[in-house]
Amino acid sequence: MMKIQQVLWDWNGTLLDDLEYSIQVRNNIFPAFHLPLLDSVEEYHRQFTFPVRLYYERAGVTDDIFDDVAHAWMAEYERCMDTIPLHEDASETVERFHQAGLRQTVLSASEQTMLRRQLALYGLNNRFDAILGRGDIYAGSKEAIGREYLQNCGIPAEATVMIGDSLHDAEVARALGTRCVLVARGHQSRETLLEAGVPVMKSLREAADWVLEQKEMDG
Repeated sequence: MMKIQQVLWDWNGTLLDDLEYSIQVRNNIFPAFHLPLLDSVEEYHRQFTFPVRLYYERAGVTDDIFDDVAHAWMAEYERCMDTIPLHEDASETVERFHQAGLRQTVLSASEQTMLRRQLALYGLNNRFDAILGRGDIYAGSKEAIGREYLQNCGIPAEATVMIGDSLHDAEVARALGTRCVLVARGHQSRETLLEAGVPVMKSLREAADWVLEQKEMDG
């Protein structure tokens, strides 16, 4: 296989440790729409999926209130988003890849302006060659964004690996023709992630070990 030269990073749940925060945001806004609260991470994991519109359907959000719920969720998420931590091994893993000479890009379903604001909070902007988010708040597929990027970045898909925390990340990687490794401590459970048929790790350190081992094997 071609030597790994590039990492495509998912953001929410992968580098950003926003699982508990997202549950809190949901529980803060759902009562206003007469929607049920979540009482556990396990229940959140059972419901969460992509696109987020389908997750909302599982949570009881009907089409007639979808836009209102989406805007309320985003306003509440942004209100205290500067309190959300990175995963404890996120910065060191990004730096580890930088030292290994890997190009790094964030490919996220988050809205682009908010994504850039969040990355700036953690001083990570200068470690990424590109920051790719969506043009709306509805957290749809990021496949088209990734495809356009790979067509123009100068590094082939075969030399790229996606790191994420959801089946959608694996689906995007498969559609783009990249490799993929998932980390099971974000928005979907390990049991769910194993359905993807790609390596599933407990931490970014383990994911980095795998990526760098593959890089050396391919080289």
